[in-house]
Amino acid sequence: MAKLLEQAVATTCRLERWLDVAGGWSEASARIDLDADPVASFRIAGALLLRKARIHTVAVLRANETNNLHSLAVQMRPVLECAGQVVFFFRHIMIVPGLMTPERATEAIGNRLNADHYQTLRTRTKGKVGPKELREVETQAQEAAAAAVGAPKPKRSKGRRFNQSDKVATLEEGRAWYRYLSEHFSHGKAADWKGLSWRGGVMTIATIESEFAFLGLMYYLVGQVAVMNAHAAVCSVGNADDRWKRWVEPALAELRDVRQSSKALVDAAKVGATGGRDGNAGTD
Repeated sequence: MAKLLEQAVATTCRLERWLDVAGGWSEASARIDLDADPVASFRIAGALLLRKARIHTVAVLRANETNNLHSLAVQMRPVLECAGQVVFFFRHIMIVPGLMTPERATEAIGNRLNADHYQTLRTRTKGKVGPKELREVETQAQEAAAAAVGAPKPKRSKGRRFNQSDKVATLEEGRAWYRYLSEHFSHGKAADWKGLSWRGGVMTIATIESEFAFLGLMYYLVGQVAVMNAHAAVCSVGNADDRWKRWVEPALAELRDVRQSSKALVDAAKVGATGGRDGNAGTD
C-alpha cells in the first residue's frame, strides 16, 4: 500500500510543477492576467494545495516506515483537507459547468471562498473584528470585482461558519474520516493515548488491530490522493488534446489501478488474517 502511495504522490509532484507553469508561485501570482487566463488564480492555488498535500503525504510514508500510527494519522488529516479543496475547485471550474449553468458553478465557488475568508479572518483576529465589519469588507471587495468586469452588483450574503471538515466534504466519506482522525488523533486527551492504537492510543502497536489500522488509513488515503490528482489533471493548461493525452488519461488510469490494487491488498490481508476461514484468525 505504501508503494501505491509513493507512486501517487510522485504524480502529485509532477502535476504541481505542471500547474505552476510560470516557474514559481510568487512570481506567477504577480503576473496573473485574468482576462487572458481566467483560471490562472485557481491554477496557482491548486499548485500550492498539491505542494502542501505532497509534503504531508511524504510525512505519512515516513510515519509508516517507523510504525508510528499516531503520526501517520495526524499527517493524513491535512492531506485530506488539500485533496478536498482541489476536488471542489477543479470540479466546479472544469466539470460541473457542463452539468449545470456556469453561473451556478461560479456562485458555488464564490460562496466557498467567501465562507473560508470570513471564518479565517474571524479566527485570526480573535474577535477584534466583528462579523458585521467583516461582511462589509467582503461586500465591498465583491462589488469592486464585479464592477471591474462589468458584472451586475452581487447579492449581499450572510457570513456563515466554515469548518475545516467542510474542506473534505467533496471526498467520499470525507466528513466521517475527518471526524475520526480529529477525535482520536488530533483532539484526544492524553489519557486516551494509552488505549487501542486505532483509537489514538500507543500501547497496542503489535496487535492485529494495529496492523489493520495502518492498512485502513493508507487504503483510504491513497484513494483520495489519486482522486485529487485526477481532478488536478483536468485544469486548463495548454492545448486540450495534449492535456488529455499527457495528464488526464494517465491520471485516470492511475486512479483505476490504485482502486483495484488497493482493494486486492485489503482482500488479501483479510484472507491472511483469518487463515482463509471466516471469523478465525490464522497462525501465519
